[in-house]
Amino acid sequence: MASTSRRPRTSRSTARRPSGRRTAPRRRTASRRTAARRPWLRRLPARDRSSVLIVAALALFFVGNYLVRHPAVLAALLVLLGLAAVAAGYFGGRRWIRRRGRAGRGQLPATIDAWRDLSPGGFEVAVARLCRRDGCTRVSVLGGSGDRAGDVKARTPDGRWLLVQCKRYAEKNKVAAETLYQVNGTYRESHECDTAAVVTTSTFTASAVDWNADLQVPLRLFGSRQLLDWAAGTGPAPWE
Repeated sequence: MASTSRRPRTSRSTARRPSGRRTAPRRRTASRRTAARRPWLRRLPARDRSSVLIVAALALFFVGNYLVRHPAVLAALLVLLGLAAVAAGYFGGRRWIRRRGRAGRGQLPATIDAWRDLSPGGFEVAVARLCRRDGCTRVSVLGGSGDRAGDVKARTPDGRWLLVQCKRYAEKNKVAAETLYQVNGTYRESHECDTAAVVTTSTFTASAVDWNADLQVPLRLFGSRQLLDWAAGTGPAPWE
């Protein structure tokens, strides 16, 4: 009678388990990447590395000896190095000041063109600084993806919560009514604020102004003129 017993089947995962030889090339690749990250001098063989160091030491010795025997050349070289350092500091400082200004952390702009030169995030930071300057507390910048139509939130000097939507626009790009719809629909429920304002470096469309006037509690609309007056201290703040 034929036997009915069968040899146990080997699972595919076990039969196809990768061997240690297959993983060896990956290790070699990883080691090559690690070596590529090292400084070029450390990647050289020890003998070549010593030769490079000897040549560099000899070059420094001869250059130093030459400069000692020719003090005029040494003085000229030091002057050139000093001028290069001053130029690098000057232009680097200008770039730093320009980046800081565009980020809204430098001196507050005095003209509308300067306000428009800010980055979008820098405009929000500058508006937040104005709020803090005029007595607001717990000022925070909310701008970014998912800000729910609010860029700056602050507590006004009289204790109310204010939400500000910032629009850094060109002169011809007016703020439309859709922006006001969004702010009016989120500043109470989503942000738990008592009042809201839209501050822009441009102006508002006629439909936006008309729609806002029909609200029971209108939003404060600050165009370029109102923004400049607020920044200069000659006009009211958005919560006043």
